[in-house]
Amino acid sequence: MFLINFVKSIFNFKAYRLKHAAFNVLFLVYLLGFLGAYLIKILQDSDERLYQKHVMGLLVGLGVILVISLIDYHFIAKWFVVLYLVNMALLLICRYSNSLPIYGWSHYQARRWIKIGGDPTAGMDNKGFEFMPSEVTKIALIIFMAKYFDICYKKIKKIWVLLLAIALMGVPTLMIFMQPDLSTTICLVMIFAVLVFVSGVPYKFIFPIVAVALPIAIGLIWYVQQDFQVLLTEWQQNRVLAALHPEEHPELMYQQNNAKSAIQSGGMIGKFLMGENLKGTYYVPVKESDFIFTAVGEGFGFIGAIAVLLTYFIMIVLIIRIGKRAKDYLGMMLAMGIGALISVQVFINIGVVTSLLPNTGIPLPFMSSGLSALFINLVTIGLLMNISMQPKEDVPKPVDEFEFLE
Repeated sequence: MFLINFVKSIFNFKAYRLKHAAFNVLFLVYLLGFLGAYLIKILQDSDERLYQKHVMGLLVGLGVILVISLIDYHFIAKWFVVLYLVNMALLLICRYSNSLPIYGWSHYQARRWIKIGGDPTAGMDNKGFEFMPSEVTKIALIIFMAKYFDICYKKIKKIWVLLLAIALMGVPTLMIFMQPDLSTTICLVMIFAVLVFVSGVPYKFIFPIVAVALPIAIGLIWYVQQDFQVLLTEWQQNRVLAALHPEEHPELMYQQNNAKSAIQSGGMIGKFLMGENLKGTYYVPVKESDFIFTAVGEGFGFIGAIAVLLTYFIMIVLIIRIGKRAKDYLGMMLAMGIGALISVQVFINIGVVTSLLPNTGIPLPFMSSGLSALFINLVTIGLLMNISMQPKEDVPKPVDEFEFLE
């Protein structure tokens, strides 16, 4: 009997309504995913297998989505403390472990990866399996904070609830900042801000924090430009300076300037429709990953770039809709966190490519090459599918839990 009840708690099939499943979101995800695969195939070097890895990731990810969509999100959220601790363990390994079988690994002066196996002394020839624990952090913290606010909902008007949430979010975020990984740090802060905003925390707590945080943020922007600053590494500071004063740092804006030129060369309808090959994109480093939107602009033109942005916009609107129709407060918070994750990544990635933001390494969801980010994003879609199959129309509406969304 215990085993039967345990299985029922994992797969709550009686509560699922397949007709409400977010197949429209899934369609948009794979539309973007295979568009990314097409561009990666064109952009990859002859000796690379990035296209094959991306397609395999999408196909395996479809199975992952199916499995996770069948697992009740309430069961997943029960493990929120374990997820938090596992995430912290991975971040500690990334920063402090230096020996086999699992250890931290650096690329481009940043220790953001974990290697499993391989040879730590082999340098660039190290063939061990690697992944970015910060990608795990994104989904782990969304689940953790959603469950935390769900547990504390009846006391949401107490200031300690918000302060404790800031502390719990701040520890792993600080560890990622120290890797250093400024882009993921900003991403996590913005996701947390969205979760706080929709959680029901009284505005009388939020507004004073914003009032204090805003001048501090302005002060930090000034501070990191000074020679005596110690928050950012030299190369991070240079990227900030280049974004604020591009005319004074043309050598640091090489990647973004080439990206803009390539996008502009695509014109209104792009080079693919005219039977031309991509040229400008090939002068952009990491064109198949963080700067894949460059190929979108050059290959499909202004119309194609707007179509991709519109696809993301529709996806995010659909996710917000799922959140508002969720069975309960926990489902709403998870969906809003996932929507914030995708929105922030799209905003930062395209902001970097178009020189609106400093150059930071963050992928374009579902399109960029990179299995760690792709896998985590597909995991969130599986979780979203489960939330969508349990809409509040089919169950009694929780009393007062959604008043702040009306």
